[in-house]
Amino acid sequence: MRVLALALAFACCAQLRAQEELAYAGRVVPPMVGPELPGADAEAAKKLPEDKPKREWDRAMPFLAQRVIDQGIDLPNPYSIGLSAYFGREDRTLSSLAVGFNGAPLQDLGFVHFDRARVDYTSVQLQAGTWVFPFLNAYLIAGKTQGTGKIDIRVPGRDLMQFLGVPGCNLGPLLRPELCDRTLSGTAPANYHGTTYGLGLTAAGAYKELFFALPVTYVISDVSMSDTKGKTWNVSPRAGWNHKLGDGGTLTLYGGATWLSSKLKITGTFDFDTAGTVLGRNTGMSYSIDVKPKDNWNYLVGASWTIDRNWSLLLETGFGGSRQDLLLAGFLHF
Repeated sequence: MRVLALALAFACCAQLRAQEELAYAGRVVPPMVGPELPGADAEAAKKLPEDKPKREWDRAMPFLAQRVIDQGIDLPNPYSIGLSAYFGREDRTLSSLAVGFNGAPLQDLGFVHFDRARVDYTSVQLQAGTWVFPFLNAYLIAGKTQGTGKIDIRVPGRDLMQFLGVPGCNLGPLLRPELCDRTLSGTAPANYHGTTYGLGLTAAGAYKELFFALPVTYVISDVSMSDTKGKTWNVSPRAGWNHKLGDGGTLTLYGGATWLSSKLKITGTFDFDTAGTVLGRNTGMSYSIDVKPKDNWNYLVGASWTIDRNWSLLLETGFGGSRQDLLLAGFLHF
């Protein structure tokens, strides 16, 4: 059995998917096209007289390309530029909460509960890549991201009054302020925009019509809701089948999974309607909180259409766990 390694990877972003941070999940999308294994024509070419001119690889990349084509294997164009659009929705886990009321410094207050965060995001990414070796592709990505989110908040009125130094909750039922027996709740908006940039490597291999690929991407996001930059790692193993369409190019169907690890500290404010209570005015709350994906893994399926040596299109969707996403991409190979 002969296995030929290849790599041609593109990241949308995004992963475009910081699943996984607040903005960019960092989804990696390799168009699954690569070298053609030797066929009958290539085997026949090996039997030609030695004075027959050999094919010469006229590009600087990838390294070892001449050895590959000397075996009768055709390599795809080594350089690529891609444009991707990514749409996603997911739940996030919140931790390391620091809260301040009415302008007070942020501190760890255990009675403030952030139950759940939900985020919808859209990213557009530009990617440039090259084959370093016939089995390894390297790429850079940059783009814009924006999204909307909701963060559920709960604060027991009794604890809030005690923290603010407002007495009364130790009185009897008839004299006790109504706020003592209430739980204040609300949904804070998490609307953001920003930029993403990163780099990645994809190792891959093929045997006849089958292929596998292992993209690894590191993405940094700079979004409006955070004073620090978010960082995301994305590993996205996949395997599939290449089907030749004659003059129509090659259609690749594939499946796999995405592992996403990210962390981002976001900041925001929220006002509770307490003007009609014993407090006499609305209560402003500022907060700082760490956000990361609720689930690191989800599944993916996709299709890539290699139209010719210069153009390809890709459609991919992710599902499972608490994350769903859709990716559309187009690539120029030269």
